Amino acid sequence: MASPKVLILVALCVLPALLVEASRTVLKYPFHAKGRVYCDTCQLGCEHDLVTYIKGAVVEVVCRDRGNYETRYTKQAVTGEGGYYRVEVLTDHHDEICTIALVSSPDSGCNKIVKGIHEMTVVLTNDNGLPSHERSVNSLGFEKKTKIAGCDALQKHYLSDV
Repeated sequence: MASPKVLILVALCVLPALLVEASRTVLKYPFHAKGRVYCDTCQLGCEHDLVTYIKGAVVEVVCRDRGNYETRYTKQAVTGEGGYYRVEVLTDHHDEICTIALVSSPDSGCNKIVKGIHEMTVVLTNDNGLPSHERSVNSLGFEKKTKIAGCDALQKHYLSDV
């Protein structure tokens, strides 16, 4: 049997964490962060006419404390047809910094995570005046290892004075 000192130590370490989590009220109307995951087939660093959308990619919502940046919440989702995902978040994350980021791609030819298109901020609180609980997130993209046909013409078009 554990000594009273060990039990007190465990209670002092575990109880505060449980109380913080229990203090989060489950929302009547949960948040839904939604977006799309694509494959940047031309290595342009943005969504364009030649991207493909990835089914089976994994994304993750992470909310961190604004002061010490400790992780307070995580939840993953997998993309479906057309690269769409929708993550349900049941609690309000008041003053936390929440992001949604790429985790993995099922496409071995398009699984490179590139800074700038791999993560977006998402607001998961009612304390901001937004009337809806739907949170649309900009598309997130993996980069293809080798460019596909048509990329040079697309890049030339983007750089022209059209």
